[in-house]
Amino acid sequence: MKRLILFLVCLALISFLPKFTWAKVQGQCADCHTMHNSQNGASVVANGPYRALTIGDCVGCHTGTNTGSNNIPYVLSETTPNYGNFGIEGNTLAGGNFYWVKNGSDATGHNVVGIAGEDGAIGMTPPGWDTSFNANGALANNEATWSKQLTCAGTYGCHGKHDQEDDFAAIRGAHHADDSTIDGTTVGTSFRFLYGIKGIEDSDWEYQPTNTAHNQYYAVNRSAFNTPTDSATINYLCAECHGQFHSGNEISYTGSGSPWLRHPTDFALSSAAGAGYTAYPGPFGNAGDYWPGAPLGSDLTGGVLSTVQFSGNDDIVLCISCHRAHGSPYADLLRWDYNNCNASSGVGNQCGCFACHTNKY
Repeated sequence: MKRLILFLVCLALISFLPKFTWAKVQGQCADCHTMHNSQNGASVVANGPYRALTIGDCVGCHTGTNTGSNNIPYVLSETTPNYGNFGIEGNTLAGGNFYWVKNGSDATGHNVVGIAGEDGAIGMTPPGWDTSFNANGALANNEATWSKQLTCAGTYGCHGKHDQEDDFAAIRGAHHADDSTIDGTTVGTSFRFLYGIKGIEDSDWEYQPTNTAHNQYYAVNRSAFNTPTDSATINYLCAECHGQFHSGNEISYTGSGSPWLRHPTDFALSSAAGAGYTAYPGPFGNAGDYWPGAPLGSDLTGGVLSTVQFSGNDDIVLCISCHRAHGSPYADLLRWDYNNCNASSGVGNQCGCFACHTNKY
């Protein structure tokens, strides 16, 4: 009887422990792998199997419809995703979806091999390309002009290591890594397999996120207008391809302009003159609530933020405050429909610009 009571007490205590949900792959091996590419007299994969005995490549494995309960994040939908006004109400995940660039305009997403062809307007070299942002490995072998199209991972991709051109080699072992600590030291322990990047990962990849359940992006507020040196921030990831947009202005990206000639990143809302942006998130909630429709970066010391204290360490402007990493229904991968932005129509205009620029609506 004493042992039974002790067991029940321990079980009760365990039930009150914090629940950690890691991004490490879950489910049966057969969800991703096939031993012989044969089942019931038929091929499991018509054109496979792929390397590592997988049943698909990056695009194949991550094509599907998000339901909120799936173990695999789907970044390419075969039917039109439910996006909503800001991509947080439907079944679109944190990075958005490649559906629109595959089926519509080049401007609505990154043109990744296997999803969309080369961008007809800009070609293969990313706009703002700057080879100096290579602390996490040299993208495109530091070519002045890219010779190959963007891929999911590797030398010409965002995920994995850049010293491996092959997608599989670039992320080898990452899906099975212990990612309970995201410190950027390996691919498996980097935020979303973005090598060298830190952050706190939402357990369901931001399926219908709220101010208490969302990714927390790592960022560092810089007090001077200079080139950021912390290569673990989410903004640095964007700068690996678009470095000239990451710092400086349109005349010289080593200096600053007055007024701004290029929208700032790595600056805190509270550092603006007069702190005119501390009514964030504008018309979309209570002032000071974190709003995943226009995410802000932090130094991560506060964990996942439900509110923003405007300390300079938790209210940092990101590239992805306005853009989606994979794609959106809107031009320039914007999170909202800029064509419907209208300051004269007040709250009803549904434009995310006003989340920060609250005195403009």
